[in-house]
Amino acid sequence: MFRCARIQGLDTIEGLLLFGREHYYVVDGFTLLKTREIRDLDFLPEQFHDPIIPYMAMGSSNRQSTRATRQCSKFSYDDIKDVHKRRYLLQPIALEVFSGDGRNYLLAFPRKIRDRVYQKFISMAKGASSDVAKTIAEQRKLMPTETASTGALLINSLMGQQSMTQRWQRGEISNFNYLMYLNTLAGRSYNDLSQYPVFPWILADYESEHLDLTNPKTFRDLSKPMGAQTPDRLSQFLKRFREWDDPTGDTPPYMYGTHYSSAMIMHG
Repeated sequence: MFRCARIQGLDTIEGLLLFGREHYYVVDGFTLLKTREIRDLDFLPEQFHDPIIPYMAMGSSNRQSTRATRQCSKFSYDDIKDVHKRRYLLQPIALEVFSGDGRNYLLAFPRKIRDRVYQKFISMAKGASSDVAKTIAEQRKLMPTETASTGALLINSLMGQQSMTQRWQRGEISNFNYLMYLNTLAGRSYNDLSQYPVFPWILADYESEHLDLTNPKTFRDLSKPMGAQTPDRLSQFLKRFREWDDPTGDTPPYMYGTHYSSAMIMHG
C-alpha cells in the first residue's frame, strides 16, 4: 500500500494505491500515516497531513475536500499496456500507467517511493500481451538513473527494423499515432497541463484548395523555428533582440517571449 496523488489536468487528488493478487486499486480521499494507520483526509487534522503535492504548488493554501470527487478505481494487471516514469512539477516523482481499455492514470508519490512502485508494477504485470511483455522486459534492463533510463528507452524504441520509426516510415501507423508515441516517450501526457502533448506545424500552404505533396513549398522549413519561416517575421524578432534594453540588467535580450506550450495556454 502506497500514498499517491492522482493528477488529472488542474486537479490533484490524494489517495492510496493498493496492490492485490490480480488487480490494483486507486482509492481517493485516504492517506497512510507514518504509524501505518489509514485515515480519511476529510477528517484528518491538517497538522497531521503531509501533502504529496504542496498546497501552494496546487494554487491553494488549504486542503480541499475530496468528498465530491472521491472514487475507487480497479484495474487488472493483465490489462496493463505500459508503465512510464514521469516528472511532475519538474520532480521525478510520478508514474503513468496505461491500460488496454484506454484508461491511463498519472500518479505522483512521496520522494524515494516512485521507483519502488514502478518495480512493483513491472513485477505484477506478467500477464500482459506479448508486445507489452517485450516493452516491460526492455524497461527492466534500463539503468536506474532517470536520464539513463530515458536515453535507453529512446534508443530501444526509435532504432531497429521493428521500431516505431520504421513502422511509421513503412506506413504501418498514422502520423498522429507516431507523434503521440514520441510525446509519450518525451514524458508528455494529457493528464499534465504543464507537459501536454505538442504537435509540429508542418504545412506552409493554407490557401490552395488542393495540396501538392510533391512541392517542397507546400511544407514549412523544419530547419527553422516558426518565428523564422518568413523574412518579415524573422526581421521582427531580430529587431526585438537588437533593441531590447532592460534598465535593471536582469533580463538579457531575447527573440521569443513565450513558450510554445504552457499550463496557462491549455487551461485557457
